[in-house]
Amino acid sequence: MRDDGWVRPEHPLTVGQSKGPLAGMRPTEAQLRRPSPVAKVSHTLSVPLADRLESFAYFQRISESAVIEHALRDFFEQADDDTALGDLLRGRGAGLRRKARA
Repeated sequence: MRDDGWVRPEHPLTVGQSKGPLAGMRPTEAQLRRPSPVAKVSHTLSVPLADRLESFAYFQRISESAVIEHALRDFFEQADDDTALGDLLRGRGAGLRRKARA
């Protein structure tokens, strides 16, 4: 564990996959539970899923970001084993997405 509370996962990224000073790091349970700075991320969703998210968030008066963050926390709380979580997603049809070239 580093002195800032971040811990290395059991299977760190291999050489060449590093994306910055926290690459291969994962937050502790305490960090996941307390308010923290936010990171802006952008991902693609299928149109029906994006429409459902937008409608749900609007009528429930909850931000889309809060819905996504909550869903991701629930997902990662299922297991500490990233391989098992990856297998679960792949078993449900998830895989790599590539941007279409124009």
